[in-house]
Amino acid sequence: MTCAHCIGSENIFNKKEALKNLKRYNKKGPNKTTTLLLNALEQENLTGLSLLDIGGGIGVIQIELLKKGLSKATDVDASQAFISAARQLAGKENLDKKTRHIYADFIDCHQDVEEHDIVTLEKVVCCYPYVEELIRHSTAKAGKYYGLVYPLDGAVARAVNKMAHLYFKITGNPFRTQIHSEKMMDNLICESGFRRIFYGRIFPWNIALYKRVEPN
Repeated sequence: MTCAHCIGSENIFNKKEALKNLKRYNKKGPNKTTTLLLNALEQENLTGLSLLDIGGGIGVIQIELLKKGLSKATDVDASQAFISAARQLAGKENLDKKTRHIYADFIDCHQDVEEHDIVTLEKVVCCYPYVEELIRHSTAKAGKYYGLVYPLDGAVARAVNKMAHLYFKITGNPFRTQIHSEKMMDNLICESGFRRIFYGRIFPWNIALYKRVEPN
């Protein structure tokens, strides 16, 4: 990985955090934001479709949708610890033959990733500074659906974000949390040929699902 921000993320999304996420999922299942995004996707016909899960964490979206009939899933994550946890979870669920895991910054490897029917980014844009580039490249890989979970972009959220930046600066970690304009992201996604078919909110998160517009 070439991005200092992504390298710094390894210190945040480490083995301890991955194991904590695995333990929680095994005990309670998907968290609330994941569940809302999954429910929105499950209203569509997913049988035989493929998934590209960018910043896929321990692989919850991959596993849950594969159980619903997806043909395959590709996981791209910049945390080695979370890639390892996702492999472990896929193996436990006997879905490892349907999953591919790529340890990389998606921007660095996007040319080597094929198009998938569904692309998801849960709590990813809030961890990535180059959001316009991320959205352009990731929407290009989405044949049918594009889903994401991202934080509110109001004054309170931005104030909290500044405090987080101060903490990372003091601790010497180049990782930075991000608050991006919801309007800007929505415009970029729609300009890429999508329309929003679902929107939900679980404070402080927004959940959105888009569907590619069929040509006339």
